[in-house]
Amino acid sequence: MREATKKKLLQLNQEFYDSLADSFAETRGTPHPGFTLLLDYLPAELDGLLDVGCGNGRFGHFIARHRPLQRYVGVDFSGELLQKAAELQPGEYHQRDLSRPGALAGLGQFPAVSIMAALHHIPGRANRERLLAEMAACLQPDGLLLLSTWNFIDSARQRRKMRDWSEVGLADAEVEPGDYLLTWNRGGFAYRYVAMIDEEALAALATAAVLRVRHQFRSDGKEGTLSLYAVLSKLWFRSVNGTAWRALGFEYLVGQGAPGPYGDDWWLLLWLNGRGKVTYANSGTYFSD
Repeated sequence: MREATKKKLLQLNQEFYDSLADSFAETRGTPHPGFTLLLDYLPAELDGLLDVGCGNGRFGHFIARHRPLQRYVGVDFSGELLQKAAELQPGEYHQRDLSRPGALAGLGQFPAVSIMAALHHIPGRANRERLLAEMAACLQPDGLLLLSTWNFIDSARQRRKMRDWSEVGLADAEVEPGDYLLTWNRGGFAYRYVAMIDEEALAALATAAVLRVRHQFRSDGKEGTLSLYAVLSKLWFRSVNGTAWRALGFEYLVGQGAPGPYGDDWWLLLWLNGRGKVTYANSGTYFSD
């Protein structure tokens, strides 16, 4: 995706969330049913939660009501929504452009990282892959990544909101397959950019970010299937020689992770070819063959 197209799509969403933050927040006042189902996969206590694309903070607030939460960090591009989040849930808040590399730099590592209904607003598959990889880097070795995406294409009432790209001055050839333009008509009119991320697309994103999909399910909406939820974790590899990994497209197999969730005989892939430097472990003795 060209940089100019990416900026155009980001601008559409920025204008929507800033100008209609109140009406949007009103429709997100109660937790989704899928939030409750996610609780089954979380430990009884959480030392911390990094909430990426936190919006008005409702997911963090929900988790804090059901799990002792020592630290909550919310990240979003909308200053208007971050203000609402701070009013709802105490925590640390950072306004950052999630479409750019390094958006999560310096935030630390967490036992849980979430991105609820936000990944599909990041333009460009490569940017979504990069963001997931950065989220994985913020996970503790045995941490969990919680994710939801909007599966609007399966809903007739949501499909009625789809519009032609020409309405915002773009051509079909300028966006990627699976990119859609939808309208919002509550409390005002606006356009929104959304990428369709179903089970197949999510599996591809997880593979690119070196993550494992541990659980997934559908929930929410009148249909009960409007959102796809997934629980992911870091992908650990058994030790093989570096030549074999290079044959699979990986640049290096470096370092033995701090004893991983599957035992000391597991090795962790740290550097992925063509994706820059992505660290998936924070201790141990590292080497490169």
